[in-house]
Amino acid sequence: MADEGEFLSGTAVKTALVVVHGAGVRAFQYVDIEGRARVEGCIDLGPTAEVEQQTATLRNNPEAAKDNLETFGTGIKEIRFRWKNKTVPFTIANNLPDQQRVTDAIAHWQQKTPIKFVKRTNEEDFVTFRPGSGCSSSVGRQGSQQFVTLGPECTAGNCIHEIGHTLGLWHEQSRIDRDLFIHINFQNITPGMEHNFFQHVSDGIDLGPYDFGSIMHYPATAFSKNGQPTIITAGGQATGQRVGLSPGDIASIKLLYP
Repeated sequence: MADEGEFLSGTAVKTALVVVHGAGVRAFQYVDIEGRARVEGCIDLGPTAEVEQQTATLRNNPEAAKDNLETFGTGIKEIRFRWKNKTVPFTIANNLPDQQRVTDAIAHWQQKTPIKFVKRTNEEDFVTFRPGSGCSSSVGRQGSQQFVTLGPECTAGNCIHEIGHTLGLWHEQSRIDRDLFIHINFQNITPGMEHNFFQHVSDGIDLGPYDFGSIMHYPATAFSKNGQPTIITAGGQATGQRVGLSPGDIASIKLLYP
């Protein structure tokens, strides 16, 4: 199951305006964790100061977003957020404890998918695995240096999950069609944490059928205030495994990186 590191959040919720390429400007509910804006517990939007500056710019000049939008028919797949040649250059911070969890996660991705990881030399776009609070990653290739943050509680399975974000996967329960397959029990969610369950990702990037076994899916009691389920599946299926990529996860990556 997912560890608590993925569910480090807070109740001081703010709204960020972000350009979702191919869909327009979308509102994200986020909290500040160590100076970075986090959505859904472990998705990193970037430095809070930059997120706030971008939000102010878009509010003051909504037309500024239009030049950044691209549409790919009915299946919107933003190429600029995918890693070139299916290859992710990376570094590991010297002060990151238990670096084996990173190398194990990378080995799993390379064994199961076409994605390759190479130690960074002079590449401009790269990922650094570093220590910090909780587990988090930005979604897709952001340009320049970006981070996968791993707290001491984050396992190799958590790292596999965060790499999924790095490659461009959102949480499975954020899909547009999620209400056909799961029910969110908002009454069981810790007050102030409801924003972690919003369906803010509406850019049409649902990939394949709904996957209860996805490593990108929340567990049943994510952000629960009382130990009772916050997510109920239609057929009682288990969710939230952090063992390895599911067949659906592998198929999704192959769609993003054909």
